[in-house]
Amino acid sequence: MPFRRQSLTAYAAPLCETIAQLPAPKGTEVLVRVSRCGVCHSDLHMQDGYFQMGDGKQLDVRAGRELPFTLGHEIAGVIDSAGPDATDARPGRAVAVYPWIGCGQCPACRAGD
Repeated sequence: MPFRRQSLTAYAAPLCETIAQLPAPKGTEVLVRVSRCGVCHSDLHMQDGYFQMGDGKQLDVRAGRELPFTLGHEIAGVIDSAGPDATDARPGRAVAVYPWIGCGQCPACRAGD
């Protein structure tokens, strides 16, 4: 099923509507229907393609990123569906998303955080 999103399609340019296919969650993955998403200062730097480091230095953040890319990592929504191994994920449950993928090895990851 297709869904609409506002995406970065070129650096230093306005966002554009793009259409993507809705992925089916696998394993412990959860699909969240986003109802709110904050765009913060780091997202604005991503849109520019670099972070200002001071003294005229810039950190290029374009490498390794496929466009279109959807900005925003402060996410709230509702669980739409879950993979078969996502035992605590109930469709319809309101959630806040912590988007950083953990290492899987540290004490916080091993505790499920």
